[in-house]
Amino acid sequence: MGNNIKLKNVKLYTKPKRVIVLNPNDNFIDLKMEDEWLSLSTKEESSTVNSSWWIPKRCSSSPEEHTIYIWDNFISKSAAKNVAFIAHGYGGLVFINLLMQRTWEVMNKVYSVALIDSMHHTLHQVKNNLQVQEWIQKHSREWVTNSKPLDRPTGSLVKVDCPTVSAGTEKYSLAPSSTLQAIFKYLKSTLKARNTVALSRSPIVTRSSKNKRGNTEKEC
Repeated sequence: MGNNIKLKNVKLYTKPKRVIVLNPNDNFIDLKMEDEWLSLSTKEESSTVNSSWWIPKRCSSSPEEHTIYIWDNFISKSAAKNVAFIAHGYGGLVFINLLMQRTWEVMNKVYSVALIDSMHHTLHQVKNNLQVQEWIQKHSREWVTNSKPLDRPTGSLVKVDCPTVSAGTEKYSLAPSSTLQAIFKYLKSTLKARNTVALSRSPIVTRSSKNKRGNTEKEC
């Protein structure tokens, strides 16, 4: 989410896996191009249409609206119980907006968020919501452009923000490709931790509990 992140030839560490690539920056339709596609016979007429005639796309007039639409109509309705987000640049701000708009849904379904040079602002967007602040700190990590080696902690100026580590490059444009393998390793480890916690909370079936259950059924 955010600027395009190439997933080709990248090993996904979580199995089974499904990927949804959001395109929150594609928000307008060029009427001139639409006219040209509709009919070649009207090509001369369409060429007179002002190229500045752009109209907002339905349910995608802004990055924020696009992301909420995808969440409401696809992600939230999917059978997936463990959802992870990778957000680059402005995509980080958009994700925090989604978190604030669909707080309980996102907190229950999303197990981890990987941010790359994110433009989000926790204090401004989250304000005094301590529960959301705690969730961001616990379930998010940001890779920032830095001269330090990849994955080295860089520290954060904002205490309520997520942990930050180096992207292994000082170039913004190279950050996604530089960090992607490290991000998938991070997602794998956080998913494993989530599953371990879930397993520890599930009741353990023993022979005595089975017998006790059988006796209860007989009594009934």
